[in-house]
Amino acid sequence: MNIELTGKKILIVGGARGIGGRIVRDCASAGAAVAWTYFSDSGEKASAELSRELTSAGRSFLSFRVDSTDEEGTLEMFAALREKWGRLDGLVYNAGFTSPKDFCDISYDEWKRVVDINLNGAFLAVREGVKIMRGSGGGAIVLIGSAAVVAGGGGRADYVAAKAGLEGLNRAVTKYFAKEKIRCNIVHPSLIETELLCQRHPDPDKRRILGEKEVPLGRLGRVEDISNAALFLLSDQASYITAQSLFVDGGRSFCK
Repeated sequence: MNIELTGKKILIVGGARGIGGRIVRDCASAGAAVAWTYFSDSGEKASAELSRELTSAGRSFLSFRVDSTDEEGTLEMFAALREKWGRLDGLVYNAGFTSPKDFCDISYDEWKRVVDINLNGAFLAVREGVKIMRGSGGGAIVLIGSAAVVAGGGGRADYVAAKAGLEGLNRAVTKYFAKEKIRCNIVHPSLIETELLCQRHPDPDKRRILGEKEVPLGRLGRVEDISNAALFLLSDQASYITAQSLFVDGGRSFCK
């Protein structure tokens, strides 16, 4: 099945690198006009490289440096999207942050920042995205969660709690906006071989062993595994799917 996104306008929040960067590339290859956000200096470098790549390929794109937890910046970005595109067909919220830390060592300020990035930023993006979608015939929202919501793992409790909050947001969006042809779904990854995972496990042989030991399918996930799921949920092939949680984790969450 070929995923066709020609003519669609899709925003990826947190889309300069890793899973988000792959989703940007794949959406563009499928024919969509894409926009993405980034925030850090390293994200700016990755965004510049992505821009060069898409320019060389003749793709249509926009990029914004904005903190996903900054309401004013988010409002300005969506106003710019509305002015330039006039519509929004797809929204992926991929912004996220975590690092290992024991439960009792998490400060309240740290808790609030992690919840801000992983959950509150999603609310801001979805709220503003829905305002555009409902005026242009509907759209599809994909939230990038974490398979840690099943086992409570993932390195730190604030991250797991925030990602679990996306489940409620997912259902609320469907309840409020499904009649306006706005769909919302979650993709839950686990042990994906991203830059972050490689930093935590720099030895490639140890990463291979980690995948063989921890994942029933016998390997770590790849960024394209998550992107494939996201693109399907953004596409018209998924037009009867909403309020669902798709675990793309090699069976790890349910077979440990």
